[in-house]
Amino acid sequence: MKITWSAQARCDLRAIRNFIARDSEHYARLQIERLIDRVEHTAGMPSKGHPVHEFIESGLREVHEGGYRIIYGIQNEEFQVVTIIHMKQQMK
Repeated sequence: MKITWSAQARCDLRAIRNFIARDSEHYARLQIERLIDRVEHTAGMPSKGHPVHEFIESGLREVHEGGYRIIYGIQNEEFQVVTIIHMKQQMK
């Protein structure tokens, strides 16, 4: 399945990386690798995620990785990463 990243999701990855890198470049890189690996793994089994509870009717799903929620949708055989937020953040 083809994976596409929204502009927001790409921005989220950069922000996560920059935040963690303030303390450790090494751990920032590892966390980003884990998030990308989770996306690639989930794209192979998109039904593995569960519905986003804030938007049940939207069809969006989510998986978790290292304290982050990866929010995605499936459309026309395309796995679309919508956003990545920390679990302590509120979904807007």
